[in-house]
Amino acid sequence: MDAAARERRIPGRRVRLTARPRWWLGSGVLLLAAGLTWALRHAYQTAAASRLPTRAELPHRVTVEVLNSTKVPGIARVGMLALRHAGLDVVYFGNADSALSGRQQSQVLVRRGDTTGVGRVIEALGQAVVIDAPDRARVVDLTVLIGAGYVLAKPATRP
Repeated sequence: MDAAARERRIPGRRVRLTARPRWWLGSGVLLLAAGLTWALRHAYQTAAASRLPTRAELPHRVTVEVLNSTKVPGIARVGMLALRHAGLDVVYFGNADSALSGRQQSQVLVRRGDTTGVGRVIEALGQAVVIDAPDRARVVDLTVLIGAGYVLAKPATRP
């Protein structure tokens, strides 16, 4: 607007918005809505996270191997997923050899003398017998033998 046009304006009259101010106004409204949405979402997530029970961290990394001692295929993989969800580091899963197969109840073999993580295994898989079975040749802290009792307690699902 030039100076002459400014002087011709009559006070109290409505001023029409041109395309440029409409664009800025629309952009401002969208930014305000996006900011409000983000703030509400952040507040909701923070409140939801504070309601979740927190699990105590383990003092060190616990390595686990999961062995299927039953004849049900794929149950070691199901156990591996449950233990990883519980915060344990599963480094191997597979079938147990003939000396370790045929267990009726799940067993946790403590390989390095440290029982850290045994509680998480029992919490994730249910009842299990804890056995001190040192084996320095193994590179794991715990060996979990999944028995027939776990298979009966958990319905057969595809891993």
